[in-house]
Amino acid sequence: MKHMDERKDELIFVRHIEELAKSAYYKGINVYSDYLDLAGLGLFHRMKKDEFPVPYSLYGGFLGAERVKVGFHGSMEGSGEIPPDDFRNDYPIRMVQIRPSNIKFAENLTHRDYLGAILNLGIDRDKTGDILFAEDAVYLSCDPVIADFLCENLTRVRHTAVRAALSDQSGALPARATLTLHANVASPRLDAVVGAAFQASRSSMSGLICGGKVFVNGRETMQGSYMLKTGDVVSVRGYGKFRYAGQGSMTKKGRLNITLEKYV
Repeated sequence: MKHMDERKDELIFVRHIEELAKSAYYKGINVYSDYLDLAGLGLFHRMKKDEFPVPYSLYGGFLGAERVKVGFHGSMEGSGEIPPDDFRNDYPIRMVQIRPSNIKFAENLTHRDYLGAILNLGIDRDKTGDILFAEDAVYLSCDPVIADFLCENLTRVRHTAVRAALSDQSGALPARATLTLHANVASPRLDAVVGAAFQASRSSMSGLICGGKVFVNGRETMQGSYMLKTGDVVSVRGYGKFRYAGQGSMTKKGRLNITLEKYV
């Protein structure tokens, strides 16, 4: 029964995406989806996108965002994926800055703390994107329909009083915090590198890869033998996300020294 329900949800999702593309084409306008999580993005990438009647782009409020919206650009001719560069300001996305009212009494809040406080306001997850941490504040990518509501009603995260306000998207957002890791592997195969990133065996990671839980540059990748290239961003559902920063010298035992930048 669970499998049938999942299949039904997938069909509804596919039809919805197809309708957005058709709407953009027939109306000659740009049409945007809600935020897609990794599962939705994986399903989107499995669709026959060459059948979309208009070009599409993916954007989540800043470069490297994991949760993104799909934009169908009926104002343009052609098909296939295009960079979001010319449409960033058109995407229905607002950035909300959240900071403690008094940093002196602020708790050490986590991603889960912020997300829990936001969802407890009755907000749907598909209206919110990534949460980006800065030194003394966090930034939430969200849909315009909830931005003002968030600013007015998000006043506490756990026991910490906070203030939320719209942030100027034209300003420079902070870079995502990363932790540099060094490891050595037999090769830059996806399963080997993912195992090194999360301190697990290659065989245990193979099940996640075959199960469609690993994404490279936002695309579901089900081949453990995939060879990573410098700059590839890997997301593993339930584990985290890292950037493959490349390989260095060879060890005496013939293994590669690699560098990873793990998002924290």
